[in-house]
Amino acid sequence: MNFHDLRIIVSQIKRTMKCPDCKARYTDEDIEIIGSLGDEQVFFHAWCIHCETQSVINVQIDPTWFNCPEPHLGNAPRMGHVSSNEVLDMHNFLKEFNGDFTQLFDKEPRKS
Repeated sequence: MNFHDLRIIVSQIKRTMKCPDCKARYTDEDIEIIGSLGDEQVFFHAWCIHCETQSVINVQIDPTWFNCPEPHLGNAPRMGHVSSNEVLDMHNFLKEFNGDFTQLFDKEPRKS
């Protein structure tokens, strides 16, 4: 499950769930992920800022709902998996990167 899918789940929680005690709605800051069991089950912790009630929310996703081998929510395009070579390329780039984003995104590189 990717970050986009988790954001959709949090949005759904905010729309459909309320604090069991005071019935207040949750915000993004009130919901955090606790853990997951693969891509099919995710556990969230919700804390009500109004009455301080804490809840555990268990979200179970059936991958067959989406007619694909992996569960995906929403209709945004998905990127492929990141290869180990891509990770190594990024690691090597960041080792040499000096933090100058202006220079990084300039159309013409500055001369040192």
